[in-house]
Amino acid sequence: MKRILLSAFAGAVVYFVWQMLTWMMIPLHGPTVSSLPDEAEVRDLLIEQNVDSGVYIVPFGNDDEDMMDPESEFYRRHREGPLFSIYYHRDGLEPMMTSLLIFGFLLDFIGVALASTLLNCASDAKCFASYKARVGFVTGLGVFLGLMGHVAYYNWMHFEAYYTAMFVVDAVVGWFLVGLIVAAIIKPTGQPAPVSSLSQ
Repeated sequence: MKRILLSAFAGAVVYFVWQMLTWMMIPLHGPTVSSLPDEAEVRDLLIEQNVDSGVYIVPFGNDDEDMMDPESEFYRRHREGPLFSIYYHRDGLEPMMTSLLIFGFLLDFIGVALASTLLNCASDAKCFASYKARVGFVTGLGVFLGLMGHVAYYNWMHFEAYYTAMFVVDAVVGWFLVGLIVAAIIKPTGQPAPVSSLSQ
């Protein structure tokens, strides 16, 4: 348990710093989002319509029949476009609140703890005897996240390809960095505890 908690904390620090870098210093996510030509007009329209906080998609299909019927208004609008989603939070918030950062780090800690637990359960298998294999295991979780999370949204919600690609890169590289730390701490039972060797 101590090794799992230690690896979770160390890995969460690495992943948290990586996330800060990708959004604030490395030009990874900046080009994936853009401003509207007239943000104020769209904002005022949403306020005028008294839209509740929530997630909205356009066009919206009322039922499965509309979605599958080539003669329906939904089908026509979906085929002609535009297609868009709105993630709407009606009430304002302070940007980069301390609570957001704390909760973000807590999520990272829980995520790395889960990864460490999975690796710990599998680490006695021969295929995970080497440091590189254990790094690969954790990196594979990043690949899984990228595919089943971001690429799935690309497919079903029509997110932009570049936006999706950058989030996949973010996930895979981030979990690779986490893997470098976790794999050095979570080792097969009875192995000596080298922390710095990449060739073990």
